[in-house]
Amino acid sequence: MRRLVRFLSLALVVVGIFWVGLWWYAESRLALAVDQMTTLLRSHGWTVAHGAVIRGTSPFRVEVLVSDLRLTPPVTNGPAPTLAIPALDMTVRPGTPFTLDLAPASTWRLALADGPSATLHFGSIAATERFDPASLLNGSDNPLRAGSFHATDLRIDSQNTNFTLLSIAAISVDDTRNPRAGTAETAFSLRESVSGLALSPIFTTLGDLPFGGKLGRLSLDLAVSGPAAELPAGLAGALAPQINRPARPLAGMTPADFMAIWQRTGPALHRWARAGGHGSLGVRLVVGPLDATGKGEFGFDSGTQPRGQMHLVADGFGAALGTISTHYPGLVGGISALTAAASPFLVRGPKGGQRLAVTFSLAHGALTANGTYLVTVPPLVWPDAPPPPAGAPKPKG
Repeated sequence: MRRLVRFLSLALVVVGIFWVGLWWYAESRLALAVDQMTTLLRSHGWTVAHGAVIRGTSPFRVEVLVSDLRLTPPVTNGPAPTLAIPALDMTVRPGTPFTLDLAPASTWRLALADGPSATLHFGSIAATERFDPASLLNGSDNPLRAGSFHATDLRIDSQNTNFTLLSIAAISVDDTRNPRAGTAETAFSLRESVSGLALSPIFTTLGDLPFGGKLGRLSLDLAVSGPAAELPAGLAGALAPQINRPARPLAGMTPADFMAIWQRTGPALHRWARAGGHGSLGVRLVVGPLDATGKGEFGFDSGTQPRGQMHLVADGFGAALGTISTHYPGLVGGISALTAAASPFLVRGPKGGQRLAVTFSLAHGALTANGTYLVTVPPLVWPDAPPPPAGAPKPKG
């Protein structure tokens, strides 16, 4: 019995030492990840600063606290906003070792250089990031595979006057990433929703805004399948030169600017299309009497020409247009023309009101609405891929 007790005691000590060593190593890696992310953002032109990085003391969870975090994006065509977050708590728990829980402070500050500033107050806020174990253990540059952000009761106040500018009841964002996705697998997905958005009553009155300056709900559901891992980074890289160009901001883009972006992003999109790239899209808008939902899918035919379908249902369509025309009489002519164009697709809804129900389809270059031909879409001309740098491998596909 004594030998058994000594053996168990020794085993317990060994397990304890191993656990403490593993905990110390994990916290070291998490603290190092803060420095790596800071370096990555700075390499993309961001200004990043933070205070002390404090490691947790409990051996039953991995925790790192970053204080006084300040983020300024690379803006060259106007004053750059700086977001200040007093504290960001990052935690990994033993029961979910590949999930990073992020708990930012509930009050943030947003300020323009030499300009106005605002305070963001959250009733609740939380985020998570999930890792791919193999990628994490192999030291991958991007082991993240899914993330989420959820916040409630957001209020944005002018810091100089304590005047509420905007309030949002709830914000929800969920995304997934799979860089090794095949044709039938989801490469990335994004689900976003904003509900209960309301502008200050003063803005609503001064601007004579319809629907009381309120938005009931706006949501987006996007899923992209196929070998599309390079698409997000490629699109961001193509847009960056235009966004950061001081002489011509994004709002003032010319046809030549759009063509330049297409020349940079087209080759990656073409490779994705030829490999069977496709996706689905869902949107919903609830504002005033309008409740509109759209669901569709998109892809490419055998000639890598775009094809797709979108089914749109909008209850309260006529009432919403009527409200807008009341607030903006100058738009009556355009609204009347829109109503006339939509009249073939108006039916009686389940509550007796007008419902817009139409299915748009694109196939073989023809755009139709509920089977009725609308217009011929010119064929898509893909740009040639730029020659690879000397010694670089040729892209697949």
